[in-house]
Amino acid sequence: MFNKRAIFSLIKMNKKFLCIVVSMVLSSLLQAQSLQDLINIFDKSIDSLNQIHEFNGNILLAKNGVKLYEKSIGFTDSTATNKLTSASSFNLASISKTFTSTLILMYAQEGKLKIDDNVSIYLSEFPYNQITIRNLLNHTHGMIEYFDWVKDTLKIKDTIGNRRLLELLAQHKPPLISVPGEKFNYCNTGYAVLANILESISGMTYSELLKKKITKPLGLKDTYVQTVKMSNSPKNRIYGMRYLDGKWNSFDLTPLDEVVGDGNIYSTVGDLLKWDQALRNGKLLKPEILQEAYTPVLVQEKAKMAYGFGWIINEPGKKVSHSGSWNGFKNNLVRDLQNGYTLISLSNGTAGLSSWKIQQQFEKDINKLNN
Repeated sequence: MFNKRAIFSLIKMNKKFLCIVVSMVLSSLLQAQSLQDLINIFDKSIDSLNQIHEFNGNILLAKNGVKLYEKSIGFTDSTATNKLTSASSFNLASISKTFTSTLILMYAQEGKLKIDDNVSIYLSEFPYNQITIRNLLNHTHGMIEYFDWVKDTLKIKDTIGNRRLLELLAQHKPPLISVPGEKFNYCNTGYAVLANILESISGMTYSELLKKKITKPLGLKDTYVQTVKMSNSPKNRIYGMRYLDGKWNSFDLTPLDEVVGDGNIYSTVGDLLKWDQALRNGKLLKPEILQEAYTPVLVQEKAKMAYGFGWIINEPGKKVSHSGSWNGFKNNLVRDLQNGYTLISLSNGTAGLSSWKIQQQFEKDINKLNN
């Protein structure tokens, strides 16, 4: 195994020893003989990473909805005064896309839209007639990333939301970077437009729709939309931060965080487990629709990742996931569809690469014990 205090002393002397920590932990995980051994090693590694400001957050491991391991370690914000708890609600960043895609698929299931409909049917001002809802869901629409376009090209400093973003697209019609349906290019713009479609069909705000169709029926009491213009925040809202110059610094919402659909849903590890189980148990979507959501898109050019409708397809038919990274937050939701495992990691300390490597190895070794 490894000595936590000794490792911490080494890293205080020189950051390059972080590589030694990771190597030692990975080696220990590989030698584990049982699930409990894996959990014990992983737990100690998270403690060590927290001491060197490489992980600040909550982690949960479950099988078939039953919690096997849960940990809260670190602080709720950069003041470093209040500690995280299992009720802490984190900015999910792109994990929010799993909710947006499900809302769209629920409307498809109800016959209120078709996946292959053109977006312009629902949004008359949308300037690209050849783009379909399917293209938005699987990132084959070919639009540019709105983050960079708004900040760097249009140089807009004011806060913008989904309606304003749609108006800007209609006004400027920035050239597509690829023909719709031909290439996969992960891009947040498509999911922002999906939120516009949902609001157009429902007559409700995205936040109201999320509550009506998902969070209230499933009892997700700590899952909600939070944007930069909202004056009030729930008490369990966690704030983004990063460790610089020997202290925690605020690193949270920006003027672009009025846009929803692609991000800005907050949730807890416990609520995400309920979310995972609701999808597995067919509470929202029929199996055949979920199967399509978990099917990788086929494009002419080999994609950098396999992606379905709001899900990264790690292993077709076996494992899906989604990560989420934004100012001060780094998260991951991994769902083993075959063996029933769910691993959730939510961090508000911009977890480093070392933390991700250890979590990935932990998850891989759990799978090996079942195969």
